[in-house]
Parts: sequence; C-alpha cells; structure tokens
Amino acid sequence: MKNPSHLFLWARLAEIVRDGSAGLPVTVDEPGDLRIETESGRPFASVRIQLHHVGVYLLPLYYYPDMLPASLGSRKSGAVTLRFANEEDALIGELGTLVERCLSAIGNY
Repeated sequence: MKNPSHLFLWARLAEIVRDGSAGLPVTVDEPGDLRIETESGRPFASVRIQLHHVGVYLLPLYYYPDMLPASLGSRKSGAVTLRFANEEDALIGELGTLVERCLSAIGNY
C-alpha cells in the first residue's frame, strides 16, 4: 500500500465496485488492492491505492470509452483509470452507474 491515509477512500470505492460487479470472481481483496475478473478470466476492475490518489481501473472503458459519463471525465487519467483523492468527492456517487454500464459490456471485449 503506497499511502495508508487513503485507506478509507479506497474502502468506499472498493465497496461501490464490489457491489456493482456482484457475481464476478474477486481475485485479490486485501487492504489497498481489489481486483475483479470476468467469468472467463479477463480483467474487469481494480481499485488500488497510489501515492496521491486511489485509482479505479475499468477495462471495458478501453474498448468502450463512450460509456464514461461526461461528469467523470475530469477524473479520467489514461485510457481506463479514474483518479480520486478525496472522500468527499461528489463524483464518487456516479461510479456505481459506470460500473453497471461496464458490467453490461462483459462478453463483448
């Protein structure tokens, strides 16, 4: 874990991703690192603590970038990463909807 001060933010984001991807296999679930795969073994999502933020990685965004709501565009970093640095970030609430959208793309990437 690169920055233990982000643990509460990570827990909140990891819970949203876990809930939105219920039924998919969780391959890693330890403080600061959550990884979820599809049934076929393809990566689906990851939530990891970095030095200055918590990164949410959603692989379906690589293939379907239009799934990302415009409001979350300010959190996007790279092709599939969303960065969050504050537990009070109002955009965290929109993450659940995005995970559900990504879930609907399973089997198409």
